[in-house]
Amino acid sequence: MKLDRDAMGMSLVVERIMKVPIKDCFCSNDTAYCIVPAALVGKAVGKGGITIKKVQEKIGKKVRVVAYSEHLQEFIKNFISPLTVQEIVLEDGVVYLRDPYRKTKSLLIGREGRNLTLLNRAVKRFFPVNEVKVE
Repeated sequence: MKLDRDAMGMSLVVERIMKVPIKDCFCSNDTAYCIVPAALVGKAVGKGGITIKKVQEKIGKKVRVVAYSEHLQEFIKNFISPLTVQEIVLEDGVVYLRDPYRKTKSLLIGREGRNLTLLNRAVKRFFPVNEVKVE
C-alpha cells in the first residue's frame, strides 16, 4: 500500500491527535476519510466528538471515520453508512451493490460519480476487487 506525500502528512497529524493507528487516510474536496480499526472507532471520535472536532480544526476539512473490517461486505457497509443496500454481491472480481430504490442508488453514486469513486478507491486498497458497481 502506498500513500502519497499529502496523505502521509495528514495521516500523521490525524494519528497524533486521535492517538489511534490509521490504516488509510485520503481526501475528497472538503472531507477527509480515515480508516481505523473497528475496535478503536470510539476512541478516534472521542467523547461527544471532541477528537474529531480537533482534527477538523487542524486540517481544515470535515473528517469521516470509517471502521475497518477484514470482511468485504462489512467494510462496504461501514463505508456507506448511514445508507444501507439490500444486497452486496461479489461476482468475478466485481462487487455489486443492489438496491431497489433510486434515491439510495443516486446517493451511493453521488454527483458526477464522486461517492462511487471514493468507495472504489477504499475497497481496492484493502481487497482484491476490480470494481464496485451500483445496480
